[in-house]
Amino acid sequence: MILKRMDNLDVFCEKAEPSIGVFASKKWLSVYGDALTLIGIYKDEHQLIGGFYFLNTKKYGFTFLKLPPYTPHCGLFFISDSKNHSSINNFSKEIMNDVCDFFTAQKSALTVLAFPSAIIDFQPFIWNKYKVIPNYTYRINLERTLEDIRSNFDSKNRNVINKAIKEEVFVTENTLSKEELYHFFINSLNTTDANIYETELKNIFHKFSDETNSFSVSAYKGKELLGNVFCIFDKNTCYYLLGGVDKTSGVQGVNNLLVQKSIEKAQSLGCKTFDFEGSMLKGVEKFFRSFGPELVPYFTVNKASLPLELLLKFKKRELF
Repeated sequence: MILKRMDNLDVFCEKAEPSIGVFASKKWLSVYGDALTLIGIYKDEHQLIGGFYFLNTKKYGFTFLKLPPYTPHCGLFFISDSKNHSSINNFSKEIMNDVCDFFTAQKSALTVLAFPSAIIDFQPFIWNKYKVIPNYTYRINLERTLEDIRSNFDSKNRNVINKAIKEEVFVTENTLSKEELYHFFINSLNTTDANIYETELKNIFHKFSDETNSFSVSAYKGKELLGNVFCIFDKNTCYYLLGGVDKTSGVQGVNNLLVQKSIEKAQSLGCKTFDFEGSMLKGVEKFFRSFGPELVPYFTVNKASLPLELLLKFKKRELF
């Protein structure tokens, strides 16, 4: 295999999007402009069979390899012509060996990358002293009736949704402008400990978002805006990307109602899966779990230079 940098976003996306979906679409990857590094995996000099992406940044003189903000994984995909199980396993192992060797050759001070959930063979990374850490997301199968989906909600979840409706909370679709959504989520994220990437967030709303790939749902009581959820989607999956509520309103069940409406909207669009797009924070995980989804693992690989690793062991013991 030959792994090399690609400059042609169109060629990369044409090959990657059928496998990866919206997170390998040209509009999504254009959010990051020239900062994004695209790597093609070639069977020979010209036959592109796979690829992935990441950000290569420098800080304090150190090189860091990481995911693009608001993107759940590095988009690794590869296409095999193998037919029998042994050949498929051998091909996958060769790809993962080469991907691991590529990242090791970058000699970065810190590498933190997540991979799509379909990728499960991380032995080459383990053998090369990377920390391979399981992470989790939650997914709901939308190829069921809404009644069946809602019957799997936690009873407390259904109760607060019904209470919000009784308090005359109502939900609208695509009510706010792109600028209004941007400012709402900037303000919402400022009330949490989450990292905020203002440029990328603005690009998501102004450069990426349109009716073919995303939607927002907004909750109101009278004329008072209580909260928003913003989702992106492709033909198969809808992803819960951002959510926030006005915690000073005193109205319970707003976020619960917004998620339910997002699930309904995703199903009406023909999506087969609703993905909560990462559920590792304890409080967030509990909230997402209340919708009765399936727990799905995916993996991150982490590696740091020795001095940095020793420092990170004090702050991120669970990762290093």
